[in-house]
Amino acid sequence: MLLNNLGVSLGDYGNGNYDGQALFDNANVTPEQLSELSKALEAGSITGRDTANLTTASGAPLKVESLENTLAVITYKESDIQFWKRIPKEPAYNTVEEFNQLSSYGSEAGAFTNEGELPNEEDSTYIRRAEIVKFLGVTGIVSHPMQLVKTNIGSLIQQEVKNKTLFLLRKADRALAFGDSAIVTQEFNGLYAQQRNSFSTLTEYMASNSVIDLRGKSLREANIEDGALNIISNYGHADLLMAPPVVLSDFVKAFHESKLIQPNTPALTAGIMGQRVQKFQSQYGEIDLGYDIFLGTNPPRKTTDPAIHAQAPAQVVHVATTSPADPLSLFTGAQAGDYFYAVAAKNRFGESQLTAMNGGALVTVADGDRVDLQFTAGGGTYPATGYVIYRSLINPATTLATTPLYPIFEVSTAQLATGYDGGTAGLIGDRNRFLANCSQAILIQSDDEVYKFKQLAPLMKMDLAVLSPATRFMILCYGTPVLKAPRKMVRYINVGRDLT
Repeated sequence: MLLNNLGVSLGDYGNGNYDGQALFDNANVTPEQLSELSKALEAGSITGRDTANLTTASGAPLKVESLENTLAVITYKESDIQFWKRIPKEPAYNTVEEFNQLSSYGSEAGAFTNEGELPNEEDSTYIRRAEIVKFLGVTGIVSHPMQLVKTNIGSLIQQEVKNKTLFLLRKADRALAFGDSAIVTQEFNGLYAQQRNSFSTLTEYMASNSVIDLRGKSLREANIEDGALNIISNYGHADLLMAPPVVLSDFVKAFHESKLIQPNTPALTAGIMGQRVQKFQSQYGEIDLGYDIFLGTNPPRKTTDPAIHAQAPAQVVHVATTSPADPLSLFTGAQAGDYFYAVAAKNRFGESQLTAMNGGALVTVADGDRVDLQFTAGGGTYPATGYVIYRSLINPATTLATTPLYPIFEVSTAQLATGYDGGTAGLIGDRNRFLANCSQAILIQSDDEVYKFKQLAPLMKMDLAVLSPATRFMILCYGTPVLKAPRKMVRYINVGRDLT
């Protein structure tokens, strides 16, 4: 019966030494009996290990610690690494993976001719592109004494191999979208970087139908339909949307209030409410809706937070912050206002501590302004290869030290030198292309004609030489994603949580 599952009973403690009958039949004890019980050994509320060398711990030193024989996983699991599982994989045979693109069958000139006339000649356009295989790795170490100790999780080496494999796959999974060799030279180019690099300029890319800017609105059916139309206009067929969970959750909420509840269905009879949207039926076919927690934006930071890694670059040095007018600025209407800005230097190890721009004061941005940030590298043993631009939400009511600052975009050291997005040499321009605290998503034709991951070798474990009483091993992955048809992918940017 269900009542038997309300909780554990004394019978569940099979290894305990107790007399259940005596314990409960004599529950109403006399004062004399209670006095005798107070002289009994007390288990107390401390663990046995905490009683070492104590003479006042009563019976606690005799206790056997109660530790569940199961490892509780409080971080991500293999099931969370979704995008990596979906991307087609092929072997690579060189550290430079080249591929050809057929970009055009010819011009848009007419093809009708007069009788017996020689037709005009047309040339097809081919483009050869290349992506560089990059190398991911992590080392695990388990000391020899630790291997001799009896644990409650079995083989510690096997557990550490699993842990390091998941660590590496998480890094590879996120880099499939966000990797950028211009920022960190050791990274491969992810899908966003490869798509952007297929256009001549950033402005051309952002204005193309390969990018859909939601400007802080949540994803809606019309947005997916627009993306499917853009892909079919480029001779593809969208069949997969990959997004962070928050994007799909907000998408589903749009159906909750307006959902028609069918009476007498098994789900309704069982009291199962809510709706899980697994596919979207576009005009051009079904689209799977997949989520990956690692496609979300990096968390906000504060200027008081330390560097992410000991080998991160030194802090940048702020020089100046200005806000000139710019006809391409997206700081328009409700987006004009006051913001905090900060910059972090970045290399392959991580980010430096944030450096506040404008002397830590708010930057006032008028309608139609661009924000120009001027700063220099801070030097250090491990130099920066790129920079992360951080910005607060509009019109913050808190001080700089307590205000969350959100990463909005990254630039390379080369882009800082030449100027970026409207800024001249040494200036990073912010035209408000990316909003703070917003997400991104990918709509793509998910097959190996469009994208794939080329692996120079399978994911592998490589043992290291024994140089001390410890077992050392590496988990390695060599490869690079290849986006063969950039226009058969749509990138959604600035996906917010405005559910109206």
